[in-house]
Amino acid sequence: MPGDSLEALCSEAAELRAQQESISARLAKVEQKIASSREAKRPRITSPTNTAPQPKSYTLWPEAAAAVAARRAAGQILPIGAPGRVPRVYVDGCFDMMHSGHMNAVRQAKLLADEVGGVLVVGVHTDAEIMRTKGPPVMREDERMALVAAVKWVDELVLDTPYTPTVEFLDSLDIDFCVHGDDMSIAADGTDAYGPVKAAGRIRIVKRTEGVSTTDLVGRLLLLTRDHHAPPLDAPLCASSSQAVSASGAGAAPPPSPPVVASPGAAAYEQANISSSGVSQFLATTRRLTQFSSGRKAGRDERVVYVDGAFDLCHAAHVHALYAARRRGDYLLVGLHDDATVNARCGANHPLMSLHERALCVLALAPVDEVILGAPATVTADLLRTMNVALVVGNADPNYLDHPGAAAGDGDGGGDRYAAARELGRYADAEQAHPLRLEEIVRRIVDNRAKYEQRNATREKKELKYVQEKAFVEEL
Repeated sequence: MPGDSLEALCSEAAELRAQQESISARLAKVEQKIASSREAKRPRITSPTNTAPQPKSYTLWPEAAAAVAARRAAGQILPIGAPGRVPRVYVDGCFDMMHSGHMNAVRQAKLLADEVGGVLVVGVHTDAEIMRTKGPPVMREDERMALVAAVKWVDELVLDTPYTPTVEFLDSLDIDFCVHGDDMSIAADGTDAYGPVKAAGRIRIVKRTEGVSTTDLVGRLLLLTRDHHAPPLDAPLCASSSQAVSASGAGAAPPPSPPVVASPGAAAYEQANISSSGVSQFLATTRRLTQFSSGRKAGRDERVVYVDGAFDLCHAAHVHALYAARRRGDYLLVGLHDDATVNARCGANHPLMSLHERALCVLALAPVDEVILGAPATVTADLLRTMNVALVVGNADPNYLDHPGAAAGDGDGGGDRYAAARELGRYADAEQAHPLRLEEIVRRIVDNRAKYEQRNATREKKELKYVQEKAFVEEL
């Protein structure tokens, strides 16, 4: 520069070089930290991990905790937050009469696990733990486990977990944080079941799915016992009077139906999107269907297997039949009959769940690839050609076997609705190895009617309080 001495210029150059070296060193350290963070974080999981044609296996909590303790003692577990650690996210539940709300909670928990490059651990409470904290479950623990093990977002499955998780419990399974809906779970002593982990800052809150709950479904099933909704309880549900089988012996008179306890504040519930009338209040959206769908289409050379039915109140026998059908091919397509078709076949208050509620439950299962909404009651040759179906597995919905129904459910004139598939040599009977049926679920509720009515009255008040006081929580 004009007027600057050579000595001054050399001094300034030396100063700039020193600054450059300092900035380069700082830049290298920052870039190293960025690289380490990227290495520690696994790629986001964009597809379900449980897609094998077999249910997810499970471990009992004591065994899982012992395995974690052994790994920790061997120095194989990195501390929470350490570079290179694979985070572990936890969600639990009773999952009694598992519905799309339960499945949506698991889905959202899986998204949170994906965001930190982790895995999702799902805990399931035993019958004894549920009895201690909430009263008798409708579904047995093996039946509940069958559904949870089939949900495609589950990475690890643990049975015999406590209803009230503690920090010590999370540590026993090497859990970074747990996930729960924005409604409060009450422990047996009346306190917040998640209070300890909330205090420790090891919980993430997701939006609760409104319009469907176990309380709601039990209410719908209780209405099936009303005389103007269903035949006497000594007859199989939806069966004709000539097929009646007395629960107390052949020819015995049915026991009188106990009075139905009215739900508290019925008008308030109707305005709060809670069903006290047995009518579905579920709000279906195309976004939700997309969230649950795998989005996978069948490849040209893949063997497409087709099953159809109502799949109402999805339960263990449905899961067993769907897995068995999926093992016959590479891609399982499920045709769901609309509500009117199901009602024409089964009568009474069927279906208990609306078409969209049933679709979400089926889509959440690992063996299912795609669903047809409102599939035709009769499987036609045109349907087989259009969907490139190689095999039709008939009567995969065990509830339909128990309810022969009207002609509308069996095709024209009550004929064989699988006739076209048989003629083309593309038919096989479904495997029906699991004994559970919807009628049995109804009978369990009837046998414990007073307990369930009392429990529902309490829980409906809780749900109403939640709806009236809730704040906005963004759904994942």
